[in-house]
Amino acid sequence: MKKNILAVCDTEQEFTCHLTDYLGQLAGSDSFPFEVQVFTNPRALEEFCGKNRAAFLLLTQEVYREALDWEDDSWKMARLLILEEEGEAPPGLERVNKYQSMDNIVRKIMEIAADAGILPPAAVGERSGNVHFIGIYTPVSRCLQTTFSFILGQLLARRHKVLYLNFESYSGLARMLQREFSTDLSDLIYFLHNGDDRFPYRLEGMVQKVNGLAFIPPVFSCMDLQRIEAEEWLRLFEELDISGSYEYVLLDLSEAVQGLFDILRLCTRVYTITRDDGFAAAKQEQYEELLRCLDCEDILRKTRKFRLPLFRQLPAGLENLTHSELAALVQEIIREDWKDA
Repeated sequence: MKKNILAVCDTEQEFTCHLTDYLGQLAGSDSFPFEVQVFTNPRALEEFCGKNRAAFLLLTQEVYREALDWEDDSWKMARLLILEEEGEAPPGLERVNKYQSMDNIVRKIMEIAADAGILPPAAVGERSGNVHFIGIYTPVSRCLQTTFSFILGQLLARRHKVLYLNFESYSGLARMLQREFSTDLSDLIYFLHNGDDRFPYRLEGMVQKVNGLAFIPPVFSCMDLQRIEAEEWLRLFEELDISGSYEYVLLDLSEAVQGLFDILRLCTRVYTITRDDGFAAAKQEQYEELLRCLDCEDILRKTRKFRLPLFRQLPAGLENLTHSELAALVQEIIREDWKDA
């Protein structure tokens, strides 16, 4: 299927080269449905738009102002995103700060394109069975489960495509990463629920990254999280498998998610962090007894339990966790359980 044209124009040579390299890598992916054309000369863009129909334009404010004087205004049919440099872009136009990560710029492009309906339907495929779903769950609270999960994800992401999903009622990730999220995991479920046939593009438009680890912002409201049914989660995982975008999907789970045991059964491996104190041991014992009562011994068989030692200090930021003492332990777990990783 022929891809729509995304035309980019910026007179700053260094930025344009960087953006060209980044978009060029994405253009070979099925999840990025654009043919990319990059220009540093507005007149060259004008000539191109006179002969070709661009579906999407990514322009600096300077180029946009110049385009307003072009005799041929067919370029106005395209969706437009302004690369904002300083000051404010013209009112009523979509904008994105030029001086931020390329991931954020691409995410904005995909968000606008999906809402505008200019993306082609995603290819319909079948489950590949090549995705490793890794569950991280413990019935014991405050045991560094999310810290462990983030380290595991970032280390795996050094060599593989990895997606991290958090299912806590209150993840705190926005504050920990000092970011603002305009969409979250519940929005992705909404698109699936409403039969959106552009799932890979919606996914690409929501993904954020930390040290190469992709993640979808967690559900903001615990009430929204609790309302999502088990079947919807399982359908999401099926779509992730079909899309083939990731080799590993890390599920940082909690009791707030419906269908917890069904999700754990889906996982190739489950990691459970334990502690030595009496209440922690009692909770772990009750959890395992419940699994046996529900004929879920298969979850126990794929579970690896371990106790984390006391650490002198862990980095404050999630971006720095791979340089911690805990990272060495997680790296050893990866060597033992994921020999190809």
